[in-house]
Amino acid sequence: MLSCKRIQSATRTPVGRMLGMLFWLGVLWCLSETVVWAETVYVSDEIKLTVRSGPGTDRKILDIVSTGEKMELLEDGDEWVLVRLENGKEGWVLKRYLSSEKPSQLKLAELQTIHGRLSTRSEEVLQENEALKAANEKINTALEEKTKALEELTRSYDELKKISDASSFQMRKNIILLVSGAGILFFGIVLGLVMKRQRRKTMYMV
Repeated sequence: MLSCKRIQSATRTPVGRMLGMLFWLGVLWCLSETVVWAETVYVSDEIKLTVRSGPGTDRKILDIVSTGEKMELLEDGDEWVLVRLENGKEGWVLKRYLSSEKPSQLKLAELQTIHGRLSTRSEEVLQENEALKAANEKINTALEEKTKALEELTRSYDELKKISDASSFQMRKNIILLVSGAGILFFGIVLGLVMKRQRRKTMYMV
């Protein structure tokens, strides 16, 4: 009794109170450290559900279904429900394990399937893009070659046109000279004939 009184009297003093506070703070700190360093775990929704011949655990087991399997609800109840399985069997299962929404595991599998399809399609699109790039490069190369060929043909045409223009000018010049020479020749012939007749007339007059 004396020791308990001493302890009570010691805790009533300011120093005792501070020591008590420090003690409880240490306990809280230890508890918080335990909580922080505790391992994180998750609840699994993977279950095996028995299908029975009647609404009770003492009834005969007809089949076992796993998470994600679909079944048709035939008769609703508070604890047990009557269902029809995909294989055609009918039986009673516990209602609390059923849900109108797809299980997370099944949703994950569907998402993984969709992701796989999208990844495959993405690879196909990338391959098509690479093929289009290669075809575009070929088209650009062919276009450059055709453009160069067209430029060469244009230069050749311009050169031929210049030569043709020069030839036409020279031809016209030659024709003019020929016509002029023929005119002069004709005029000389006519002049010679006229002068010859005048000489004949002059001879007869003498």
